[in-house]
Amino acid sequence: MFSTGNEFRSLAAGGTYLGGRLKSAMERGELLPHWLASYTFEKVLFGLAPEDKIVFEGACRTGPEAELLHEISLWLPRPYKAVYLRISEEEAWKRLSLRQKESGRADDGETAIRLRFEEYKKKNETVIKYFSAVGTLVEINGEKTVEEVHADVIKALGLS
Repeated sequence: MFSTGNEFRSLAAGGTYLGGRLKSAMERGELLPHWLASYTFEKVLFGLAPEDKIVFEGACRTGPEAELLHEISLWLPRPYKAVYLRISEEEAWKRLSLRQKESGRADDGETAIRLRFEEYKKKNETVIKYFSAVGTLVEINGEKTVEEVHADVIKALGLS
């Protein structure tokens, strides 16, 4: 599994100029530039053999990222599914607040969460419609327990 967020947090901890910019933006809850997110998943995707399987978590949160992944996947060719964990804002807020208490992540603070919801409404809903239109979207009920959601994702991706 490749986590865009983990990759960003690793870069942010690196002590570089880029790391400092990432850390500040992430702490404010900003969605990072699509070109940076695209770069992180592209370098992983290009290194895979055709038979390799991978799950990208936190990738393709903007229209340009989704379109680029689709274009790359068609060209390689590499079939894929985009998993959408459908969850209410109320439940997401509850889970993020709990995670903030447990981990102390700055990007899970109240102000950052509010900004992330605004970003989601502006950008992610378009991505969901795009993946649905190209026939790669799989919707999963994200309000179940972690174990149930995991089992549903594994089943939907044919990894069981």
